[in-house]
Amino acid sequence: MTTTRTVDTNILVRLFAQDDDEQWATASDIMTRYRLVVLSTVLLETEWVLRSRYSFVRPRIIALFQAMLLSERFIFAERERVIRTLEAFSNGIDFADAFHISALSSADTFITFDRNLAKLAQKHINSVSVELAS
Repeated sequence: MTTTRTVDTNILVRLFAQDDDEQWATASDIMTRYRLVVLSTVLLETEWVLRSRYSFVRPRIIALFQAMLLSERFIFAERERVIRTLEAFSNGIDFADAFHISALSSADTFITFDRNLAKLAQKHINSVSVELAS
């Protein structure tokens, strides 16, 4: 049986950014020895770091995260939520906003001042109500 390790954001960033040879080698070795548990907060922070620090674009982030979902090397603490988040993110919703909304049930209403979020959510997310604060 392969053991698991719950990873920090910096492990995932090293794997994807490959900006530090020594840390990338260590992160790669960890990935070959263990199945990596990815907490939702770690994935949220990973997206932010890849986008803001390394200028990764939406399609690249989607491809990386989808590859993680398909890999047996990664275990997601909230797999279904991650899938819903990636679907909304693929439709133009900000990753963090998609992550917030994906935690809600159909009985919940998410309220925001973000007009673009409200518009995109009405178009692409039918499972949760998103309304503009007024």
